[in-house]
Amino acid sequence: MSITIKAEIAQSPINAAFLAGDRLRVATAQATQNQLLRRLAKLDPGVFARLCEDLQPVPLERGAVLGVLHKPLEWVYFVDSGVVSVVAEAGDRQSLEVAIVGKEGVAGFADALGRLGLPYRLVVQLSGLAYRVRTGVVTEHVFSCTALHELLMSYSQFVMHQLTQSAVCSRFHGSVQRLARWLILTADRAGTNRLQLTHEFVAQMVGAPRSAVTAAAAELRARKIIEYGRGTIIIKSVKRLHARACDCVDAVPVLPPE
Repeated sequence: MSITIKAEIAQSPINAAFLAGDRLRVATAQATQNQLLRRLAKLDPGVFARLCEDLQPVPLERGAVLGVLHKPLEWVYFVDSGVVSVVAEAGDRQSLEVAIVGKEGVAGFADALGRLGLPYRLVVQLSGLAYRVRTGVVTEHVFSCTALHELLMSYSQFVMHQLTQSAVCSRFHGSVQRLARWLILTADRAGTNRLQLTHEFVAQMVGAPRSAVTAAAAELRARKIIEYGRGTIIIKSVKRLHARACDCVDAVPVLPPE
């Protein structure tokens, strides 16, 4: 890890952690914003401590590909800040975001449950920070039925709920509804209403032609619900954006159940 990256991590809001060599050892549950790690610390402090020995900090850079379709994944990522998209592909360079991972969850854990390779891509949607751990370490916890296994099983149900709702939304709802839903969910995960996103990237995530996304965004801007320009989308009114979204926006909770 370079000195530059170390400096960026040291300046992050993770004020209860400390650097040791090229690793970031999480001293307490308050050292991370990741909800699964926080819950693991409460359920089993011993397992949490052992897992922390293997965690490594890694910056999430927008557009970075963390996992490739049909390829085994070397790392599992506990997202601390930023947003990672789970992206399905339909050929002819068409893609659709089917799930979102923020500080509530973990990206790539499915590969730790069975070495069949990913059925999707993992793409960083918004920059941030994650703690990565080798897939084999997570697999050991799963087969040992530790508290981490219990949390991952619960989180897998949460992800399946996202996948199901995404399929329903893509089939039955229009571009404006889908865009509004997607912006709300992304802002929730990112913790900000100012999103560094282009229309082209949004079109890939929503699974709609760029022209349709541009028209939908223009309609929302005309109603003074959002503003955009120079690769930035700003949500001016979450309440009014919510009113323009489909019912899918409330069908899946932002955080998995305790």
